[in-house]
Amino acid sequence: MIRSARPADRPFLTEMARLAAVIEDQPLPPADEVTTMLPPTLDTVLVATTADGTPVGAAWWHFHDPPLIDPCVPELGLAVLATERGHGVGTALITALARKAATTYDRIVLNVHVRNPAIRIYSRNGFEVAGKGRGPLGVAMLRQLRS
Repeated sequence: MIRSARPADRPFLTEMARLAAVIEDQPLPPADEVTTMLPPTLDTVLVATTADGTPVGAAWWHFHDPPLIDPCVPELGLAVLATERGHGVGTALITALARKAATTYDRIVLNVHVRNPAIRIYSRNGFEVAGKGRGPLGVAMLRQLRS
């Protein structure tokens, strides 16, 4: 199930931002280092839950400074608990978030480490390499939301 984020989700969202920021085989970054990855309000955040309401993943968009490609294109953040990966949670979050973002924006961008296995999920869900991302192995990927 996908739902809008609630204030009580903030600790979970911080953990999702830590997961979204980690580079393969590295320790999770401290919570205070990932707060800039989260939007200032919850209106751009979706949470995936199990049938009993337990959060298992989250997706959001925000405006990062400096931007990956254009200051008017929001940046996607996404993370799914390791135990829930491979079950369609990431795809469901991308689909729902793209639908929501398309009411306001034409495109959405993300930054992914070239060794991150999620790059395959992004490609399958309409993201295309748009250039260099953040860091030496970062890749910027762009998805059109509207024609």
